[in-house]
Amino acid sequence: MDGHAVSFGPFRLLVRQRLLLEGDKPVRLGSRAFEILIALVERAGGLVGKDELLARVWPRTFVEVSNLKIQISALRRALGDGQSGQRYIVTIPGQGYNFVAPVTLDEPSTGPPEPATAPTGMHNLPLVLTRLIGRQATISALVSRLSRERLVTIVGPGGIGKTTVALAVAEVTIPAYEHGIWMVDLATVGDARLVPSTVATVLGLEIHGESPLSGLAADLRDKRMLLLLDNCEHVIDAVAGLATAILSQTPNVTILATSRELLQVAGEVGYRLRTLTSPEPSPHVTATEAAEFPAVQLFVERVTATTESFALTDANAPLVVEICRKLDGLPLAIEFAAPRVEALGIEVLAARLDDSLPLLSGWRRTAAPRHRTMAAVLDWSYGLLHEDEQRFFRALGIFRGVLTAEAAAAVAMDAATRDLDAINRLADLVAKSLVVADVSQAVPRFRLLDTTRGYALRKLRDTGELPMLARLHAEYLRHLMSGRRSSGTCDPRQNGARPMRLI
Repeated sequence: MDGHAVSFGPFRLLVRQRLLLEGDKPVRLGSRAFEILIALVERAGGLVGKDELLARVWPRTFVEVSNLKIQISALRRALGDGQSGQRYIVTIPGQGYNFVAPVTLDEPSTGPPEPATAPTGMHNLPLVLTRLIGRQATISALVSRLSRERLVTIVGPGGIGKTTVALAVAEVTIPAYEHGIWMVDLATVGDARLVPSTVATVLGLEIHGESPLSGLAADLRDKRMLLLLDNCEHVIDAVAGLATAILSQTPNVTILATSRELLQVAGEVGYRLRTLTSPEPSPHVTATEAAEFPAVQLFVERVTATTESFALTDANAPLVVEICRKLDGLPLAIEFAAPRVEALGIEVLAARLDDSLPLLSGWRRTAAPRHRTMAAVLDWSYGLLHEDEQRFFRALGIFRGVLTAEAAAAVAMDAATRDLDAINRLADLVAKSLVVADVSQAVPRFRLLDTTRGYALRKLRDTGELPMLARLHAEYLRHLMSGRRSSGTCDPRQNGARPMRLI
């Protein structure tokens, strides 16, 4: 097969060049996953034994079979195995694997070898082993913005996929930056004063003198590069100062940042990342209809990575949609929930997600501690709030569904500082990606994502505040309903409350 191009689905495998293309775009695969793919495609339609794959991929080395399973799982994710009914790799229990997609063997090329990769440049971007779902339009929009703006910040709540999207954008734009693309992960920087030196270390620079920002900017003055500053929210002031210095002192350095709130500096363009969409819950939604939505696509792909027998059907599509809606379309929450199908099944998982946080814990040991559970993801954001902000945020957990500033003021604020402070507090929490705002109507509406609300309710229980907040909420509803009756209407949902279910 060496020298031939092998086609299957939307992919072309160029063995001699060790290149896998999806359309005209390279698919990044680790060397072991690539070798497994070659072995499976060579024997497409037939069994390739586990021992044979282990000997081929890890020659003269003893490794546990779990290593093979990990590489197979990564390969399935890269291929989108299970999406839209397309299957590539089937497990033969206890024996090995079978590549089941039809393959076409093209004629060997007589010309020079095709390049092993797309045009490359200097960068330190990590290898991404998962396929990005439902973000193609977002990536295109961000690439376009980066071509016109020098500071773009991707904003959104924890678990929404800001880093994944930023990496995909950076990957596409590699050829545009003569001096490379450099990712700086700020998540582990505990002291904001270390932000400039952290960036300098990644760039291989040494900062001298009393003004590290000026020294760093001076070293970058003649560079054309992209800095990807990831996880900025906990050192936001320092990153804002860094961005200001770079933008004002270097003409050709562009910054792509990810954060749970904007940097709030001159020249910044914000891009708020939205959750993955799913259909409206309905007992009549079909598998074909559900499969059009990215939240469902991601869930099905992640389930089939661990439970090969699973398939999206008309019978289970309503439950899959219900699960995706309960998870707010948050990619990380979907990643956590999908492997539970193997043990719980779809019906039990859908029912138990009403108390979702205990189920939403990670299964990848290599994940950062703050990304191993949804509670840890929210702990990160909650810990960045001041004490009075935390108290206000917890109180919002009492509202099921939408709420107004008036409702928040009546339930969560002291009477003396009620209305204006509630509006300011809500605006701050929206900016920090903990509250979602809908300003399409005359009176703005606010809400917590279901996973965020579950976290706030747990905090209310832990602090002992839940009975008091439930009473205040009930009193507000009683007052609201009394006013509606006197004016001829009594629909409290117009003011962001659902009186029949307080918590």
